[in-house]
Amino acid sequence: MKKLDIDQLTRSGVIYFNSKLEMLEDLHCKMYRMDSLVSLSTHFHDYFQIWYVSKGEFLHTLGSRQYRIKKGDLFLVPPFTMHRIQAFEQEKVEILGCEFMPSFINERFDDPRDQAFFDVHYLKHFMRSDCAHHSQIVFDGVTEGKIRNLLQDMLGEYEERAPFFQIVLKADLLQLLSVIIRQVNGELVKAGFQKIERYRDTMNKVVEYIDQNAHENIKLEHICAISNMSKPTICRLFKEWTGKTFNRYLVDLRIANALVLLQRPSMTVTEVCYATGFNELAYFCRIFKKYTGISPNQFRKQAMNK
Repeated sequence: MKKLDIDQLTRSGVIYFNSKLEMLEDLHCKMYRMDSLVSLSTHFHDYFQIWYVSKGEFLHTLGSRQYRIKKGDLFLVPPFTMHRIQAFEQEKVEILGCEFMPSFINERFDDPRDQAFFDVHYLKHFMRSDCAHHSQIVFDGVTEGKIRNLLQDMLGEYEERAPFFQIVLKADLLQLLSVIIRQVNGELVKAGFQKIERYRDTMNKVVEYIDQNAHENIKLEHICAISNMSKPTICRLFKEWTGKTFNRYLVDLRIANALVLLQRPSMTVTEVCYATGFNELAYFCRIFKKYTGISPNQFRKQAMNK
């Protein structure tokens, strides 16, 4: 949001909470516990805000939608999102709060050159314009306990300021965001588990076949036949299952086997090459050096001298 927009909103009576005033100068994250609550008119802030309610209830409004936040609920509000709070008279509440700037997760969050940096993905989910799906999050008992414990640990770290507490605080926050992302994407997570179970036997059979026959001239066509799947389907599932492409998995396995065989004095480098399924000495030596930084002969000498 541009400064002009902020000025227009504040002149119209909307309150703007600025992180420079709300947070410590050298720490872009703030933790607190509230045992009382007053109503807050429409406002916004330049930081993320997470509230977990451990006691009581109140109304939380975003746009035209109103949510009755109760004990055990949590909501997350992205930066520059207008919302308001309506407290109930004589209602006893307890709230664990966490507020943080995107830079606390990744100092280069706004740098387009660093969009591949993994921490960015923790926040992208919550930067969507439609934040209805995390305006009121209800957890099961086990997950709620995990959320509560994480926030309590974060509050303790924030208040005690022990050495390296910032690192622990960030680690806990990343875990907290991970739990929230899974909760609000429950159907997606459930579908993922169902998919894993559906293909578990088939993929175990495929991986077992590769592990036992890596020394052979295995082709993707063999894997398609075993799995009874097309090339695009098995390639996609194999990558999801193992975290690697079929070719990368096979080469990794063959190099691992070569590292073992090269420590046997009875086998020549050429014999190791063919025994592990490479079938071309020059290619084997090139790939081996790419993986280990040294040639097969150098590796053998080092292994024998230990």
